[in-house]
Amino acid sequence: MPTADQAMGMIETLDIAVFQVKTETTLSDRTSFLRVQNFARSVFGRYVYLEVGSHLGGSLFPHLIDPACEVAVSVDPRPAAQPDERAQVFHYPENSAARMVAMLSDLLPPAAMAKLTTIDSDVSDVRPEAIDPKATLALIDGEHTDKACFSDFVGVLPLMEPNCIVCLHDANLIADAIVNAERFLDHLGTTHATVFLPDTVAVMGLGRLASAVRDQLQPHALDRETYLDRSQRQLWSHIASVHSPKIHAELERLRSDNSQLVDEIERMRKASLDAEARVAAMTSSTTWRASAPVRAMVDRIKRRFAS
Repeated sequence: MPTADQAMGMIETLDIAVFQVKTETTLSDRTSFLRVQNFARSVFGRYVYLEVGSHLGGSLFPHLIDPACEVAVSVDPRPAAQPDERAQVFHYPENSAARMVAMLSDLLPPAAMAKLTTIDSDVSDVRPEAIDPKATLALIDGEHTDKACFSDFVGVLPLMEPNCIVCLHDANLIADAIVNAERFLDHLGTTHATVFLPDTVAVMGLGRLASAVRDQLQPHALDRETYLDRSQRQLWSHIASVHSPKIHAELERLRSDNSQLVDEIERMRKASLDAEARVAAMTSSTTWRASAPVRAMVDRIKRRFAS
């Protein structure tokens, strides 16, 4: 494990080897996280870090080892499984704060761990007074559905300083939630700016940080419209591939049902034609014509008694 001085050098040079705990992020994501961390250090000096969805603590580690981070708060309801926008359910066995703390404690000194507070809860249930001082840098990395992500964003805002930075991981999956968050900020009258860093990190600057995000992070960002369009197409493609076997199986079942229905209709049609032929044969027979007077008399007797 690197020393604190070595770790700081790694953070400042965007050396992703500083990530010492397993994290479900791409290499470019880790570079983007470090870029945002350096950005926070430059604009705040010292900062308070809030993370929604920590799992094993991989993205917490660089902040805990950073002296500029005064407090780190992990908010995570610790689900055993959760859905995401890819129409799949992902499982997290042994997902507990105790397990995360144990893993981090094996790598970090007590002074670094003393900065960490864990809250096993949905962030929407965290009271604003529970976070003191307010956070200035947040990462939302919980359930990756648009509904849950937007809820997390709304839940995070009361826990933040007005001038703050909010990052969202897996932005390619929850792009609609990010756009909704921007519209919500417009509704609140809050100045904001969003950039998309490689591979899947969205960074929002709120209040006075909006212009700083544009000036300092936009040069490293991806083109917004291209990113959003590609993300949507890739998401649809993934959902189609996941459900393709089920769709084909359902189509085969419908074809089978339809084939059986066609066979049944054909049997009924043949039976109807057969019955019509028999009736025609009977009505054209000599016996049928000879018995016509008797049938007419029976009909008259029936009508007389009916009246």
